[in-house]
Amino acid sequence: MGLKKGKYVYLEISPERYVKVRVIKNKADDSPKKYRVVSGVTKHVPATATLMKIDSIPEAARKSILEQLTT
Repeated sequence: MGLKKGKYVYLEISPERYVKVRVIKNKADDSPKKYRVVSGVTKHVPATATLMKIDSIPEAARKSILEQLTT
């Protein structure tokens, strides 16, 4: 299954732990609403997936993602 041409990326939240996130392109880069968690934490990532480290996104968005994971 593909990842819809850049709509989804996998964020590495810690070594060997990833979360699938929807990237909303019409939001500002520093907006916490730009990233929406769509899956739980996983170890397996598709070979065609785009990977990002959680440290590469702004602090406000990072807090929003971690908050979405805990609820």
